[in-house]
Amino acid sequence: MAEGGRIGELTPEQDALLREVGAKWVAAGGATGPGDRDAAENGVRTAYRAAGCAPPRFVVWLDSPWAGLVGQSLLPAVIAAVTGGRAARLRARLPRRRRDQLAGLGGFFPGTREVFEAQVTDAVLHRVTELACTPARGRTDWRILAREAVRDQVHAQRELVVWEPDGEFEGYTQAQLMLDPDVRPRVHAELVAQVAAQAGVRATPLKPPRLLPRGWWHAQPLGRWGLAGHAMDDGMEAIGVRGLEPCQGERQTLPEVGWWWAFRDYAVLTRRPDVYHRDAEGRPHCADGPAALWPDGWAVHAWHGVRVPAALIEGAWTTDRILRERNAEVRRCAIERMGWPEFIVAAGLRQVGADEPDPGNPGQHLSLYDVPTRLYNVPVRVLLCTNASVERDGTRRRYGLTVPADTPDPVTAAAALLGLTRNQYLTIHRAT
Repeated sequence: MAEGGRIGELTPEQDALLREVGAKWVAAGGATGPGDRDAAENGVRTAYRAAGCAPPRFVVWLDSPWAGLVGQSLLPAVIAAVTGGRAARLRARLPRRRRDQLAGLGGFFPGTREVFEAQVTDAVLHRVTELACTPARGRTDWRILAREAVRDQVHAQRELVVWEPDGEFEGYTQAQLMLDPDVRPRVHAELVAQVAAQAGVRATPLKPPRLLPRGWWHAQPLGRWGLAGHAMDDGMEAIGVRGLEPCQGERQTLPEVGWWWAFRDYAVLTRRPDVYHRDAEGRPHCADGPAALWPDGWAVHAWHGVRVPAALIEGAWTTDRILRERNAEVRRCAIERMGWPEFIVAAGLRQVGADEPDPGNPGQHLSLYDVPTRLYNVPVRVLLCTNASVERDGTRRRYGLTVPADTPDPVTAAAALLGLTRNQYLTIHRAT
């Protein structure tokens, strides 16, 4: 039914279609392995044309977001050296208005909100968000995971600067001097080979620069915010909304690639990861290796949605190492990986009161312990309890749950976690 010329409600068929759209973009958010390169490159060209720009002359591929960030800064000089052009012109970004149109796609390009509101009611807008957009937003996309990892790696690179004793780098800032000694030469060689092939000239070895260009980390990639916005656009078009043509190119590209960068004469596209693991709640997680691993070996480790050092997952942190960890979230993950029962013993945590039978889990006991503030940065206690379900090997897993520091006893702690009083919890037959 139309309301003031707008779509006022959705049919059952449209509801079903929107659910399919949401599921499609959830799958795209976790897709791994080689994507469809032809579809991705055609989407890039379509996106440029929609923004009023000529398609890029060079479209190169690199194997990870980190390689892409380094490569996009090196590419202008590579193109100039291979083709005899001018790097200064090549490095120029798209005109501001065109760049905003291109870089703002995925549900947020200029005028999107007005397009939606002119054609659908608020009720329909909320329904499309619920069925098409929210599912993609609710499961962490590896593109978002990569954004945080790259950000931290850039900061680390900028801090670990080595000055040359001969003064060769005089006049450069510390940030300009920071190079990645492993990635830089490899990425440079890959760029030379691809540019030469696309320019139709013979590839000759070129010495990689010792310095990355000024502000090499500033260029903002497309796709770093995930795919929820594109799911929204796709859902709107599925119910008949028009005027979203400018986002079709990037919507075609992003499911097939990782991050990508758009400049006036060139674009840099990166591969999807070969591996991406998530837990049952859709959070990046892997207990024995990288949560996300790209073809060039760049990896991100995560424990139930929290990025953690590779050493935590691939090694065995001691209690002393856990206690020395400054990041409270990483400390919590390390304790969970070790197991609260083992950590309580190893760290010598003080028990609060005596063990008590668990009314919600007959035959099992509850224990309460003080947790030092240096572990969580805030006062808490941990309730040690037993899983009601039996594991495949016949055992029951013991695990810890944090509760407020003023919780007086184990049964009160267990009751509070279920939103009950102590007396209410004492009367239940079994917690579910």
